[in-house]
Amino acid sequence: MYHLLNIIIAKYLLSFYYYKDIILDKKNTITKRLENLSYDQFENFNGLEINLCKDEINTIEKYYESLADKGFKQNKLEYDKKKKLIELNNLGYCYQFGIGKNKDEFKAFEFYLKSAEEGNSSAQNNLGYCYQYGIGITKDENKAFELYLKAANEGDLHAQYNLGDCYQNGIGTNKDDKKALEYYIKSAKGDYSLAQNALGDYYQNEIGIEKDLEQSIYWYKKAAENGNKFAQYNLGNFYKNGENGLEKDENKAFEYYKKSANQEYLDAQFELGYCYENGIGVINNIENAFDLYKIAAEKGHIVAQRDLGSLYENGLGTEVDLEKAIYWYTKAAENGCKSAQYNLASYYKFGIKVEKSEVKAFEYYKKSADQGYLNAQFELGYCYSNGIGTEIDKTKAFVLYKETADKEHKIAQYYLGILYRFGEGTEKDERKSFEYLKKSADQGYLDAKFQLGCCYSNGIGIGINKIKAFELFKMAAENGCVFAQTHLGYLYEKGEGTEKDLEKTIYWYYKAANNGCKTALYNLGECYEFGKGVYKNEIKAFEYYKKLADEGDIDSKFQLGYYYVNGIGTEINKEKGFELYNEGSGGSIQIDLIDNEEELANDLDKVNYWYHKAAEDDNKLALYKLGELYELGKGVWENKDRAFEFYRKSADQGFIDAQYKLGQSYEKGIGTDIDKVRAFEIYKIAAEGGNIDAQIRLAYLYEQGEGTEQNVESAIYWYKKVVETGCLDVQENLDVLLNQQEIKN
Repeated sequence: MYHLLNIIIAKYLLSFYYYKDIILDKKNTITKRLENLSYDQFENFNGLEINLCKDEINTIEKYYESLADKGFKQNKLEYDKKKKLIELNNLGYCYQFGIGKNKDEFKAFEFYLKSAEEGNSSAQNNLGYCYQYGIGITKDENKAFELYLKAANEGDLHAQYNLGDCYQNGIGTNKDDKKALEYYIKSAKGDYSLAQNALGDYYQNEIGIEKDLEQSIYWYKKAAENGNKFAQYNLGNFYKNGENGLEKDENKAFEYYKKSANQEYLDAQFELGYCYENGIGVINNIENAFDLYKIAAEKGHIVAQRDLGSLYENGLGTEVDLEKAIYWYTKAAENGCKSAQYNLASYYKFGIKVEKSEVKAFEYYKKSADQGYLNAQFELGYCYSNGIGTEIDKTKAFVLYKETADKEHKIAQYYLGILYRFGEGTEKDERKSFEYLKKSADQGYLDAKFQLGCCYSNGIGIGINKIKAFELFKMAAENGCVFAQTHLGYLYEKGEGTEKDLEKTIYWYYKAANNGCKTALYNLGECYEFGKGVYKNEIKAFEYYKKLADEGDIDSKFQLGYYYVNGIGTEINKEKGFELYNEGSGGSIQIDLIDNEEELANDLDKVNYWYHKAAEDDNKLALYKLGELYELGKGVWENKDRAFEFYRKSADQGFIDAQYKLGQSYEKGIGTDIDKVRAFEIYKIAAEGGNIDAQIRLAYLYEQGEGTEQNVESAIYWYKKVVETGCLDVQENLDVLLNQQEIKN
């Protein structure tokens, strides 16, 4: 037991601080507790002075005298010599850790050296430690190894452990896992907890020996029972995750974390906080979690710094304090925490409690992305795509989107699909666009469902399937996608992919409008203007257009101007109306007459302005031209219903081209319901007025018997009229009908 005598006095001073009743415990408990104190526990007592009373010292002496009575004291001289060596070694402890003395590592080294030279194995171990870490002497790992070996061969448990560590990590000798294992076993069998924990690692990770989870757990538990905080922490992890041959047991995990944390093991303090935050093995207690994260964060635990920032950000366990959140995110980010770097980037991107800086946001996203943080890689791609904090670089954006999309990042899959669709940063590939949009949609990303609906609706990368498109728009709309809600209303209005249902049209336009969609708001205005799905109400239509116009919407300004000039839904106010027309054209128009339409043709805003202005005087040409603009969406939002109205007004004044367009609207159901009879009637008027397109359609309706009874002779008559004008597009139709007549005759 002399190796115990060698350390008892200094270690007892420390243990007494923790365990005031340790002297009254059984002698084997004293021995075990003192043996397993680690160096970092000594460091906690730097500069501390402890005075023991006479009775306590006598208790220690009586204990060792009892050992002597059992035959350990060979003779008085030998006993006194060993006692002197112990005193020298203990004095080294006091100087090394500042116990009752001013800390002096050089003096510590001197006293260790004196004791070691006389054969004290504990002093030899301590001297080796000084050489290994350069404490009071120049660092010399080879010398450290020699001293550990000497002490280990004399049975010193600490030295046996340290020697195992040297062999494991190649300190002062060649790396040799089998020899490391040999010395760990010797030390562990002597009940040294650090060696027991190391054995647990070796059996777990198959280092120098076959993997044996049963033995691994055995040694971890032995070490934990001996108070080893590392083993307690490891067992906490195993029970938490159900690993290393142990069944998941959150209660045991919590208990082991708590034991380790009570010894101020930093990782265990963090994990204990995590248990309190998430109710793992204990009732959820966010205040306790906050306290533990704070302790760990202040000691430099990086993840605790990040999580403490998160608690301050969300007001969990404490008041919301974004400045402190930023402080701790910054701490963690500076220490290389990729998720904290990502979080901090968002603060700079949006200027939350810091001066907005897209450059800093970009830099933090890049730092995080360079460490492989998936969300940061996506955000970095977004920065490159949109020029946030850097120059626009669609190619770099594509690379980053591709990398994250292939790791199942659903938003990256969506944006990658968009880049493929338009050929930005890569070659255009509608098929790949469809595939990535589908991947994103399958993961539930609403915008992707909407765009996938567009693919099916328009045949982008896939065959046209209006029913499938409708289903996707409906799913996205029901889950809150504003664009899908607006488009779903449109599909119900037109009966595309589903049955026409104006009541549902109004429902979805309202839904989208309430969610801030301007298009839906405009569409509602039209519904009230034309009485689609609701009773016609020009006052409400006026209100919707005004709301949008007040927000700067150009189309609404033109429409509102039209209402003011004509007193629709409001009192006539031509001055206000033309003011709105002027605003709609960008404010660049002087209210003068310009007859040169070609001059205006290059400026759709001006064209729009002057056609509206002329239409106020019921100019049939202007009304017709406005119909064209709205039908084709030139300078205004495409609006078939409004186009139909302008064509009708122009046609009513006898404008032949407008009569043809009105007939076409009735035939095809453009801006109105299909009505072949009405189409026939209007085509006939326009055809008789000389409109060639109307003559062609009239001939066709006679030929097919649509909107009128079939009449081949009338069809031939009108086809001939067309051919006589020099238009040979219908020559084949005419020849077929003439041949049929000859055969009959």
